[in-house]
Amino acid sequence: RWLEHPEELADEFAKAWYKLIHRDMGPVARYLGPLVTKQTLLWQDPVPAVSHDLVGEAEIASLKSQIRASGLTVSQLVSTAWAAASSFRGSDKRGGANGGRIRLQPQVGWEVNDPDGDLRKVIRTLEEIQESFNSAAP
Repeated sequence: RWLEHPEELADEFAKAWYKLIHRDMGPVARYLGPLVTKQTLLWQDPVPAVSHDLVGEAEIASLKSQIRASGLTVSQLVSTAWAAASSFRGSDKRGGANGGRIRLQPQVGWEVNDPDGDLRKVIRTLEEIQESFNSAAP
């Protein structure tokens, strides 16, 4: 296909090279110079703009109260928070707790995260609190 359409090969190669060179740089805000693409690419993990009201102090207090009353122990919460945050890399600002990837494969299944122990229980409990909060929102 590319033999007959070398311009497609050049375009695909340029995209792959751009990703290879820029992936480890982290957020787009770190990119400098006139050759930075204006387009946001999926592999850059874009965060959508906020299009809703943010959670206020009263809601935060209510959520904290629900978490305290959930029956989860401090140890369970800290272990889950550590498992979520420990994948963060400062070099490219990837990983960590942002996005809740601890709920998804492969992280939820990593042996170090004790997937058959408390992790799934904590995630399930926190998701129930979230669902309750979201369904009560106006």
